[in-house]
Parts: sequence; C-alpha cells; structure tokens
Amino acid sequence: MNTRFRFHGIMTTFMVICSSTYTPYWTKGGRILTEEQASKITREQLYNEIWEISVAGVAKKYNADYNDLLKLCKEADIPVPPSGYWVKLKFGKPVEQLSLPESSIVEVAFPANDKPKRIRKAVAKKSVEKDLVHEDVTEKTPEDESDNNPDDETGENLDDDDVEDDYVPYLGVSGKHNTYNREKLYKEVWANPVVKVAAQYGVSDVAIHKICKKLKVPTPPLGYWAKVSAGAKVAKTPLPKTNGPTQITGAKTFEGVKEKSSDPAKQSLEFLSDTEREKVLSAVKAIEMPAENAQLHKKIAAYRSVVKSWNQKDRKEEGAQRKKDYYYNPPFLAGVISNESLPRVYRILDALFRRVEGLGGSVNDDLSLLVRNEHVSIEIAEGQDKVEHVITKQEAQALIKYRDEKRRSSWASEPQIRKYDYVFNGRLRINIRQSRYFRDTDKINIESRLGEMLIELYEESEVIRLDREAREEEARKKEEAERRKEERRKRYNREVERTIALENAALDFETACRIRAYVKAVTASCEHDGLDEETAAWVDWATKKADWFDPTVARDDELFGEREHEKSSSEKALKEIWRW
Repeated sequence: MNTRFRFHGIMTTFMVICSSTYTPYWTKGGRILTEEQASKITREQLYNEIWEISVAGVAKKYNADYNDLLKLCKEADIPVPPSGYWVKLKFGKPVEQLSLPESSIVEVAFPANDKPKRIRKAVAKKSVEKDLVHEDVTEKTPEDESDNNPDDETGENLDDDDVEDDYVPYLGVSGKHNTYNREKLYKEVWANPVVKVAAQYGVSDVAIHKICKKLKVPTPPLGYWAKVSAGAKVAKTPLPKTNGPTQITGAKTFEGVKEKSSDPAKQSLEFLSDTEREKVLSAVKAIEMPAENAQLHKKIAAYRSVVKSWNQKDRKEEGAQRKKDYYYNPPFLAGVISNESLPRVYRILDALFRRVEGLGGSVNDDLSLLVRNEHVSIEIAEGQDKVEHVITKQEAQALIKYRDEKRRSSWASEPQIRKYDYVFNGRLRINIRQSRYFRDTDKINIESRLGEMLIELYEESEVIRLDREAREEEARKKEEAERRKEERRKRYNREVERTIALENAALDFETACRIRAYVKAVTASCEHDGLDEETAAWVDWATKKADWFDPTVARDDELFGEREHEKSSSEKALKEIWRW
C-alpha cells in the first residue's frame, strides 16, 4: 500500500501527545517534520484560547488550517463554541461555555504553516470567513424570543431581544466580556439592586435577569428594595441546587458606572435636602391602599363624571384595540381602562394623591400633580388580550348579503370583519417617567409598589425641573441675544443718521465756501472802479446767505428762517410758493 499521498494543496496531520515519552511525528507532503518545526500547546490552553478568541482566531494566531484545527479539537475532546455563540456574546445575551472534560491528553501539537506570506494571508482570511459562517450565525431559541421579564424590579421595557443577527469577527469580543459565577452572582443580586449589579458588570439589568434565569439564580421580587429602604423585614429566597451550568460568559455592552450611595432610595432622591428626603421616605413607608368603601379624594370624585361621559360617547366598537388616541386626545383614563378596573385605579390614585398633598404638593382638576412646584402627569392603561373574533349575527347577515350580490355583480363591496378582538384583562400599567413603568404580573400587583411610585413622582419632578430650567435658560439666552441684536440695530441706525447729517452739513459748508469765494471774486473785480451802491448791497446780501448756509455760523434768514443742515438736499431744497 502506498503510504505517500499527493494533494493539490497542503495536507497537515495533527498528532496528539499523550505522554512525555511519546515522540511526535507530523507529516506534510509525505515528509517528516521535526519537533522544533511544530507548535505545541497544552490542551487546557487551547481550550481557553478557543473560547476567548474563537476557532478562527486561534487558527489565525498559530497560522494553522481551520478545518484541521477543528479535527484536532474533536480528537482531543475539546469543546468549541456552538453556532451563534459570538453574536449572542456581542449583544449581551447570556451564553453558556461548555466545560473541558477530563482526558489523559495533556498536550496537543500542530505544525507551523510555512506557505509564502501572500498565500498565508489568503488562507487566514478564508479561515476567518469560514469560521464566521460556522460559528457566528445566530439561531433563534425559545429563550431568545422571550421578553418582558415579570421579575424586572426597575419596571423598564425588556425588549432587548429585538436585535438583528449579524456576523462578528473574533476580535470584536476579545477581552470585552464577563464571567458570571452562580454563587457569586446570587450574593450580588441580593446585596444590591439588579441595576447596580448590572452597572458593575457593564451590562443592562435585562441581561443580568436573563443570566440569573439561565443559572437558576433567584432575584428579589418587585418592591423588595422599597420595603428594605422602608425598614421592613423581607424574606430572602435561598439559592436552589441545580444540575445545570454554574458559570457562563457574556459580553459587556457599556462601561460600568459608579454608584454614589449604597441606599437605592436615598440615591434616587439625592437631589433633595436631608430633611425633605426623610419626609419623603417616611411617606413611602407609611403609604397604603385605602379601603374599598373609603371616601375618595374630592378631585377624583369630581373627575369620575368626566371619564363616564366620554366613555358613553366613545364611538369605538366593542372588541376594538384600545390605546391612547392622540388625534381625539381623550381625557385621562378615558377609553383605556375598563369600567371594572376604574374603581381600583381610583383607589391607587387616592393613595398617591393624599401622600403628595401631605408632602406639600397638590392635585389639579385633570388629576395631574404639582410636586415641588412642578407639573407631573401620570399615564395609566389596562392591558388587552388578543383573541380570535367571533362573528356576530349582523356580520354574518352582511356576509351572506355580500355573497349574493357578488354572484349578481362584480362590484359588490365586501364587509370589513376583523379577525381579532381585544379584551381588557385587568392588568394595569402605570407610567410616571419616560421608558419606566409599573405593571401587574403573575407574581405581584402594582398596589405593592406604591412607595416606589411616590419616589418616581419626585424623580420625575426633578427631571421636569431640570428640563424647565434648561428651557428657561435657553429662552433667556435667546432673549438676551435678541436684545443685543436690537440694541446694535438701534445703534447702527443712529450712527447712519448721524453720518448722513454730517454729510449734509458738510455739503452746506461747501456751498457757503463757494458763495464766499464768489463774493470775494466779485469784490476783487471792482477794486479799480470801486463798489457802487448796488454792488455793495449785493455783496452784503450774498455774505449773509453764505452765513445762512454755513453750519458753523448758522445765521437765521429773514425769510427762510433757520436752515436744517442735517437734512438731505432734497428736503432742504428751496421751493417757490405758488398761488392756487
């Protein structure tokens, strides 16, 4: 049997060193390479580098063939990242790193690639592209499709999975990811809010929740930290045993931020004075829902008729989707809350309104609030379930009529019958700050988060205050710029007027000088014969007229009066008086 194999390319056979007494051989084109011509690496080191920079990255680093490296990993029982691993890592999705199984293999080796430099670059590029095709194509899983984690303690939107899949080179994630240990993460999320833990890892709180779910790490329920800040004793869920992974890796999505305070409630109200902060925290601790038969706040009692009147006039069909209509701009709570849920909403607002008033705020007629002299609004909506539409009797009759008309004429108009109905489900969602909300979940309802809502009202008042002051400062700067512009305009116009007046006066002075020169010339021409009486009278008259033109003399004329030297020539032109 012929032991020499010929290929159009270069064939590299990887051998595995199982013991220190084994002498390695590597064949390349039928010839034996020495140990110095090959690259050796421990099995554990190869495993770590593959999970750090990908198979393509290792192949490029050691100038090896990608396919042969995959074959080596299979022979040495070294797990490699699955398809979509690097894309998920880039976008902060939880990923699982397969552990290195035990093996008698200690060290692996692969030959150096001695191809010309130009060919090596081409092969490396091809290997990277091939690796991207095999490793970076994201496959959607049921876990990737999940969103709106009900355990989100911040109340933020959890739609972080709507990220388009893309290819990611291994250099894009090298050195920019975290390793999450199950026990360590459990201690962290119960010692501080998830938002703070996420900031330390440089990821979003949504990512931390997903990682905890993957590692089966329980997280504090909604309202936990508000109760802790209020001094209440809350039970801590123990860490359950698991047969799943105890450590996973995820990418950083931003640089972590430093927290200013260990108390989340005080940190969120750091803009208040110590006295005012203590008052608010005391109100947070004392807030509670009123009894079902308790008398409502007078503003709420008066407002109920507004909602009832608008709902009665609402033209939307039963089963239509209900959401805030910016075109018709219905009043607060109208059209988006079912009649069954309105009493519950009124009681929630009653609890908040009375605490706000107790802290010096007030309630407006439209149920908006005045917190710290800032106008704060609340948005409340009830969730709706999408169900298949059951055709009504009237719709069935319209459909039968349409089919009859269709047989007789092609111009028959098909009735518009919707496929789905939207039914109120009783789950409330309250928005106070932009992109932050409180909502009912299967585990907890929003009544238990009244204290957090009160804090959010104060947080929103600070946001509104800063925004208002920014607008006022911008308006002040704009007004100041307009004032300066107007002042400069007036100065400019005054300067124009003065310059024109100067020019006009100079023209009068020039006229006076010409008259005096003319008078002097006439007088000089009469020196031999002397001035007769008529000429002398003319010289006296002309000299006076020159003094009248001259702004430095400004002589009044018997008939013309005082000359206004600053006016233009057309305005000062002498005109005869005509008799009508």
